[in-house]
Amino acid sequence: MPTRLLTTVALLATFAGPALAAPMSADDKAALQQQCMGDFTTFCGDLPPEDGPETQACFEKNMAKLSPGCQGAIQSFKQGKKG
Repeated sequence: MPTRLLTTVALLATFAGPALAAPMSADDKAALQQQCMGDFTTFCGDLPPEDGPETQACFEKNMAKLSPGCQGAIQSFKQGKKG
């Protein structure tokens, strides 16, 4: 289970990182992990535990279905990187 958790954190970090072309802080990673881990498991859990375009596409495809907390964490991250 801890390996799956670490993999999920890495995938979430990767999902937000390249899409926004900015490095993620530890706080950003923690917020995304806390808010989006369940969503990853629900919508993308059938994907292999490795980074790749499939994982990023899964989050993008399911963005409207993600929990409000996860959507908010992603939006907060995006808005913070614009300024």
